[in-house]
Amino acid sequence: MMPKVAIVYLSYNGKRYLDEVLNALRALNYPRESLEFIFVDNASTDGSQEYLLNVSDITFFPNGKNLGFAEGNNIGINHALLHGADYVFLHNNDLKLHPDAIKEAVTLAESDSKIGSVQSLMLLWKHPAIVNSTGGMVHFLGFGFVRDNGEKSDEVTECRSDGEEIAYASGAAVLYRAEVLKKIGVLDPFLFLYHEDLELGWRIRLAGYKNVLSLRSRSFHDYEFKRSIQKFFWMERNRWLVHFSHLNWSTLLILLPFMVIMEIPLLLFAIKGGWIKQKIYVYASLLSPKSWTYVLRKRRESRSIRKVSDAEIVRLFTCKIIHQETNNPIVTLIGNPILCFVWKILRYFVY
Repeated sequence: MMPKVAIVYLSYNGKRYLDEVLNALRALNYPRESLEFIFVDNASTDGSQEYLLNVSDITFFPNGKNLGFAEGNNIGINHALLHGADYVFLHNNDLKLHPDAIKEAVTLAESDSKIGSVQSLMLLWKHPAIVNSTGGMVHFLGFGFVRDNGEKSDEVTECRSDGEEIAYASGAAVLYRAEVLKKIGVLDPFLFLYHEDLELGWRIRLAGYKNVLSLRSRSFHDYEFKRSIQKFFWMERNRWLVHFSHLNWSTLLILLPFMVIMEIPLLLFAIKGGWIKQKIYVYASLLSPKSWTYVLRKRRESRSIRKVSDAEIVRLFTCKIIHQETNNPIVTLIGNPILCFVWKILRYFVY
C-alpha cells in the first residue's frame, strides 16, 4: 500500500479556482484510498464556504475568522497527523496539481529518510513555460524569497537537478514528512503571514533533515506580484524574529552590524514606497515584551531540536537578491556585489 498523503488546501476567497482545483485533485495518479483532501476555509466572503459544504469527498473545516496562513494550515496539518498520514502536502489557494505531482513527490521522499520536505516545481498557471519557484532562498540578512521566479522552465530544468537540496520549501506546494513534523512542530502562528514556511524549513534543517526540490512533481500557480503595504510589516518583522530565534548568539553578533546598516536603505525604500508607517511599526513590535518573550521561547525550542551547526545552516544562505519583481539596477549593480563581498568574509567566522 502506498504511503497515506493528506493534501491540505487553505481556502480564502478563491471560489473561482475550486472547480479546477478539485478536478485536478480527483485526477491525481495516486491510489484514492491513500489520499485525504482536507479543505480549511479562512472565513471567505465569496461563497467558498457554501460551495465546499456541498462537496462530499473532502474533509472540511470552515473558520469563523481569518486565522492567517500558519494557523489555518495547522488545522489541516494537525488533523492529518492525528489520523495517520505519512505525508502532508500543503496546497495553495490559487494552485493546481499535475496528475503525477503527489506520486513523484512521495517517490523522492521515500528514497531518503533524511528528506523532511519536498518542494514541487512551481510553474505559472497561465504561462506554464515560466517558472514561479524552485524553492526558497534565505539571504544572510534574513530576507526570504523564491528561487528562479520568471525564468524559462526548460532552462531551469537543465541547470537544476531532481532531489537537490534547497534552503526551504515554499508553503504553496510542498510535501512534508509527518514523522518530522511530529518531532519539530508545525507552522508558527505567531508569524501569521510570510516567513512561516521559511521558519519551518529552517527547523527541518536544524533537526538534521533536508529540504529538496522535485522537478518531476509539478504544480501550476496563478501567481501575481502584489504590492500590499501591510505585507511589508510582516516580512520585515518576521525576518528579524526568525534570525533571532534560530541563530547562535555568536552568529548574530557577526551579522547584527550589517543588519542594522541595511536598515538605512530599507528606510529610504519605505519612504519612497509609502510604507514608512509600517516600518516604524516593525521597530515597535520588535521592541515589545511580547516579541522578546516569543524569541526566548523559540530559542529554547530551537536548542532542543538542534542537530547541526550554524555553519551547516548558512551553507545554503545567499548573498544576492534575485528573481524578484522589485529588482532594480541599484540592487543588481551595487547592492548585490557589496553584500556578496561582505558575506564571503563573514561566513568564515560562522561555526
